[in-house]
Amino acid sequence: MTPAAVNPENGQKPAVSSRIGLLLGLTALLLAWRFWALPRLGITLYVDEAQYWTWAQQLDWGYFSKPPGIAALIWLSTGLFGDGIVGVKALGMLCYPLAATACWAIARRLYDEEVAFWSALVVVTVPMFAWLGLFVSTDALLTLFWALALWAYLRALDHDRWRDWLLLGLVCGLGLLSKYTMAAFLGAAFLHLLVFRRDRLASAKPWAASLLALLIVSPNIYWNIAHDFPTLKHTADITLKRKAAGGLKSVGEFIAAQWGAFGPVFGTVFVLVLLRVRESWRNESTRLLLWFALPLWAVVTAQAFKSTANANWAAPAFAPAAIAVVAWLLAHKARRWLLAGVVINVVMVGAAYHWPTILAAANAEKPAKSSPYTRAMGWDELGRQLRPYLEAAPGTVLVADNRTLLAHMLYELRDLKPLAASWNPSGEASDHYKLTTDLRPHVGKDMLLITQDMPGDDFAQRFAGVELLAILKAPLDKQQRREMMVFRLHDFKGY
Repeated sequence: MTPAAVNPENGQKPAVSSRIGLLLGLTALLLAWRFWALPRLGITLYVDEAQYWTWAQQLDWGYFSKPPGIAALIWLSTGLFGDGIVGVKALGMLCYPLAATACWAIARRLYDEEVAFWSALVVVTVPMFAWLGLFVSTDALLTLFWALALWAYLRALDHDRWRDWLLLGLVCGLGLLSKYTMAAFLGAAFLHLLVFRRDRLASAKPWAASLLALLIVSPNIYWNIAHDFPTLKHTADITLKRKAAGGLKSVGEFIAAQWGAFGPVFGTVFVLVLLRVRESWRNESTRLLLWFALPLWAVVTAQAFKSTANANWAAPAFAPAAIAVVAWLLAHKARRWLLAGVVINVVMVGAAYHWPTILAAANAEKPAKSSPYTRAMGWDELGRQLRPYLEAAPGTVLVADNRTLLAHMLYELRDLKPLAASWNPSGEASDHYKLTTDLRPHVGKDMLLITQDMPGDDFAQRFAGVELLAILKAPLDKQQRREMMVFRLHDFKGY
């Protein structure tokens, strides 16, 4: 018995309800709100976004910390909308409404039009996706492909057609090119077939889907082989080797963050769904949705216990979980709680989108300290102050001793297209710029160093002179500021 058997199609697709127009209108309104709020936050790109933008300037099949999907997304987005902050983020911001559309299709197949409508609405308003929707990250593509893969998987189970299985393989392959976490979906799908539909494993179709996914990601695998596996090593390092924090405190913080990221009503209802184990397990549709949500949460929770885990690492799990919560609320005639959950989430989203305005109205003494956007503030001003030094010495190599400064300044000074490199006397490829840049061909030349620390002996030994040119300062509020020092490095002697 497949999930579609819960609500048979009888060979015909149910007519799309009139609610689809309302849903599209509400989604467009929320998206327009997001696009309107973004340039009014007083921020530029976060460091990861700035780094991804630099990746997009030179497309490749792989990068130090991620597969190439995010770079391709930004390359396309900036090609369509320009290199401004909105242009960089535009297509990433659209991924979440598209994921909500996939959730609508999933819920419509598993349940009915009403569950589909509310599921899509919950997905576009859930705080996790509404917050991530302000940024461009690998979570955007991963969430979209996770939802699309679940939709394709349901179609494959229902009809067992080659085109549906190959669609599943295509989506999973693209998901793997976005973030390796997509492998968890493949694992969950295999175990689901093994436990509930073992007969399908006797067919060549699911294996062909897996092979197609592997073929799609194979160029990235080859890139890793050619570069001594930097992405795989980085992924293993942050998931297996990190020793900081961890323990029950870290697990508790992660679980609390997931509850808040779902919204207080939906987070609480999801706990009830889990507590009613027998009811949830016997309901075939609920069981399937949890099957593609709980394993990812379990893996990230284990990571939190071992070291630490960011709240967004399990973001795709919110998509199937949202459908399960909506279906549970409607089945228990709790439409008021469903509406209340959406309203509360929209209020939370509004507070996030207008947090600077709220702080200003409250006359906060240190608004930058209280803002979640502080890490993306001030870099544009530092870039404006650095510009004259680069314009005065065209062709000078811009050197930085950390990836944060290099990523931000390459983006802020993108029109100058400065020649830049990471300071790396050890030769260890510990970030993207250390992997892809090299100062050794520039022996004998002068350089500009940007840093937040005084240069140590390793600089003095390798240059004829180190001259402080300026200390650049960008105010974040009346009491806090961001600083960056600029040095002229004379006559590079080599590493």
